[in-house]
Amino acid sequence: MLPAHAQADLSFDSFFTHILAHELTHGIGPHQITVSGRATTARQELKELYSAIEEAKADVTGLFMLQHMYDHKLLPGGAGAERKLYTSFLASTFRTLRFGLHEAHGKGMALQFSYLREKGAFVANSDGTFVVDFAKIKPAVRDLDRDLLTIEAKGDYAGAKAMLDRLGKLTPELQRAIEKLRDIPTDIDPIGQP
Repeated sequence: MLPAHAQADLSFDSFFTHILAHELTHGIGPHQITVSGRATTARQELKELYSAIEEAKADVTGLFMLQHMYDHKLLPGGAGAERKLYTSFLASTFRTLRFGLHEAHGKGMALQFSYLREKGAFVANSDGTFVVDFAKIKPAVRDLDRDLLTIEAKGDYAGAKAMLDRLGKLTPELQRAIEKLRDIPTDIDPIGQP
């Protein structure tokens, strides 16, 4: 899914660090909110849409948090580490989408991919591979994070629905990319020792 030159930036450490940041950032953001003068939660207000919005929020808030740490020298690595983070995240997009859009992680990932693609942060090459535009990824992640956190903070069901309806689907180019991965198993069944 990535051209050869981008594959050199794939990193298990970046993948793992982002997954850790994703899990940590589930705890960041609005949980107890007030809507029309009543105490409620984002989960209650967003109803069946909450899980997909929350998974997308955790992904992009994790990216935003790690970028903040790079910017403030709280994590080592500089531009090389950032390149690995965003390239590994792009590759991970395809891994997540292969599980399907019926699952919250997949629906949330489709939303993220489409948003970042619209912002020019993910670029499709003519050969069907994708790359990160490093000049556009940081502001695109920031904007998406703001949009998702705002939806949760307001308990904005209509905003969540509009965003998921528009972005939470496979575009034709994304569908073609996923089709290329059809013969690779999505799950591995461990075989125990006798």
